[in-house]
Amino acid sequence: MADNIIQEDVKRIVDLLGTTSRQLSDQTILVTGGAGFLGKYIVRTLQYLNKHVLDKPCKIVILDNFITGLRGVLEEDETTQVLEQDISKPFTIDGDIDYIMHAASIAAPLMYSKFPIETIDVGFVGTKNMLQIARDKKVKSMLFFSTSEVYGNPDPKFIPTPETYFGNVSCIGPRAAYDEPKRIGETLCMTYHDQFNIPVNIVRPFNIYGPGMRLDDGRGAINFVVAALKGEKIPVYGDGGNTRTWCYVTDAITGFFQVLLSNQHGEVFNIGSDEQEIEMKHLAEIVAGLVQHKDVTIHNVVGPNEAYSKADVSRRCPDLTKIRTVIGYVPHINLIKGMTRFIAWADDTLKHQATTGNHEKCRICNNENLQLVLSLGESPLANNLLAQDDLDKKEDVFPLDMMYCATCHLCQLNYVVPPEEMFNNYLYVTSTTQTFRDHFAAMAQSLTEEFKLDEQSLVVDIGSNDGLLLKNFNTKVVGVEPAENLCEIARKDGVETFLGYFDENIVNSIVQLKGRADVVTANNVFAHIGNIQEVAKNVKNTLKPDGVFVIEVQYVLDTLKDLTFDNIYHEHVSYFSVISLKDFFSRQDMSVFKVQHVDTHGGSIRVFIQKAGGTRPEDASVKEFIENEKVAGLDRFETYQAFGQKIKNIKENLRNFVQKAKQEGKSIVGYGAPAKATTALNFYGITGEDIDYIVEDNPLKHDKIVPGVRIPIKSKEMATQTPPDYMMILAWNFADEIVKNNEQLRQQGVQFVVPSPEVKIV
Repeated sequence: MADNIIQEDVKRIVDLLGTTSRQLSDQTILVTGGAGFLGKYIVRTLQYLNKHVLDKPCKIVILDNFITGLRGVLEEDETTQVLEQDISKPFTIDGDIDYIMHAASIAAPLMYSKFPIETIDVGFVGTKNMLQIARDKKVKSMLFFSTSEVYGNPDPKFIPTPETYFGNVSCIGPRAAYDEPKRIGETLCMTYHDQFNIPVNIVRPFNIYGPGMRLDDGRGAINFVVAALKGEKIPVYGDGGNTRTWCYVTDAITGFFQVLLSNQHGEVFNIGSDEQEIEMKHLAEIVAGLVQHKDVTIHNVVGPNEAYSKADVSRRCPDLTKIRTVIGYVPHINLIKGMTRFIAWADDTLKHQATTGNHEKCRICNNENLQLVLSLGESPLANNLLAQDDLDKKEDVFPLDMMYCATCHLCQLNYVVPPEEMFNNYLYVTSTTQTFRDHFAAMAQSLTEEFKLDEQSLVVDIGSNDGLLLKNFNTKVVGVEPAENLCEIARKDGVETFLGYFDENIVNSIVQLKGRADVVTANNVFAHIGNIQEVAKNVKNTLKPDGVFVIEVQYVLDTLKDLTFDNIYHEHVSYFSVISLKDFFSRQDMSVFKVQHVDTHGGSIRVFIQKAGGTRPEDASVKEFIENEKVAGLDRFETYQAFGQKIKNIKENLRNFVQKAKQEGKSIVGYGAPAKATTALNFYGITGEDIDYIVEDNPLKHDKIVPGVRIPIKSKEMATQTPPDYMMILAWNFADEIVKNNEQLRQQGVQFVVPSPEVKIV
């Protein structure tokens, strides 16, 4: 829902811009601070224009040093390039630049108090650098994002405040690190306009709020909303008598583009809302009323730093006469409508954050005493392969620790990475291997026969990838897939696919358009989901009363028995047994009625679930699996401890093999770059100095680089042309298929090595 609100906002911005936006067709737009609150909206608006409006897409170049902007919030595509760059440092930009939107800034008082020098540098040096680029590139228009803070604490006679007011600002006060760089930034802009005829305009935003703000931003609107949604006291600084007007983000972004694309240059424009001045304590009351949380109260507190306690501005209200008459700007969203949307977004975002990050409690039973099974250290995201341009950037790494719950016997990661960082652009394509083509064909036939599916039946697949499973059904089918690249592949193959996560909105769309489902499947995806309670609820709402939920998950018993620890990576947040799954679904008013063992991913289970009170009797397989698991010790921590020790031994044995081979002058190449390879190689500490490159059959991965260990990925032709001595099979679950398909390499003298559970030459 949170992302849907922003998508709706972006569409509204584009609709308000109308034909004006067509000026951006086939142009290059440079956006600084593109990972910030306003920058993200600007970038997403440009990306929407590329997909839906412009005759020829524009090129978007984003600069951000990520001091306050968040990594992973910007989607790169063929038209969008993200460069990690501090614009206050020397740098160059290749190619033409037609427009510049200079939004880089550290605007929140909590942040600029923490980074005062950086705030000054970006406003002063960074702005001068951007103006020089505008001069060198002969841009058509540049927009400098100043602030209403340049007016300081205005004399009441100048409320509403016009652009002609010179300001009442302290150059040494608590807000000076932010205010003064903006003021000198404006001076630089007008000087470059006068001296070099740079087509620059200045905008002064007034109190913009909306979806996409950092929840820890610290400013009034987001502070009030977060506190209210959490049921906490809403903190109003001081007596709450200071007044503001509030501008919803869509109105502001529309105004920014209107000024950028106008024929006016060398001008200054206020942008905001002049709907009404409102006291901060009244805003807190409005938020409390809209949230309707019974525990919400308001209390007055001292501000967190001097920027609030000693220098908070008494009144802030823009005079919009100039921008209304010259540009045609009109704010459309009133405070109640905007705040309602803002609260809905923040509520969904808070719920999402509750399922990511550090988890001290079991996701099934809330047990707080989780026990460590195995620590694989800090590891990069397994499927987020690097491009050549990424090699000079610092990689994000996250804890990778497997924990055990003694209450419900679930194994799980204690750190959950936000799913959009892993799944929005996904390189794993199900159809790549014959093994999975055969597997899903057989699965579709089996489900069709067992549940008597026909042309009127509906099958919904969660995390449907490229649609491989659904293509095998002779029924109505719908896929749900968050990765846009895979969604496009599936649609081209005729598989109707919803883009997004399996949330309430998508479920409602499926039910309204297609009716309720006979079967919902989730293959190798259920273990990826942090908030499995929410998924179970959505599955129940999707299914017919007698419908069936079928999941396939890697089987933790096989992981422990076969020592396949490299199946542990950030995508897999849960490692299920039948014991833990039966416990979980009973808590969700659902019941496991059948279990099958399948061979995929080194050993998985296919589990059949129905709504509580369903007509299908419990198959004997459920009891058999649980009894076998207890015999194997899956209900005892000692079993998992022993597994952890064995994995440490594997690491030592493989490192010894590699070191010996390199000492003998042997060359080693990897085969297969699945996610498990990232886990294993980073845990082993085997890098590009040990393995020359990795052969991969999936062309989407060619010329990518395994994160952390920095080993390049190539096509098989390289190994054919220059055969290595050893080829280490990293995609070990396809070892038989890989060896069979590469007889030519064996005839050339290549020896295939399976590294786990013991080093074996085949």
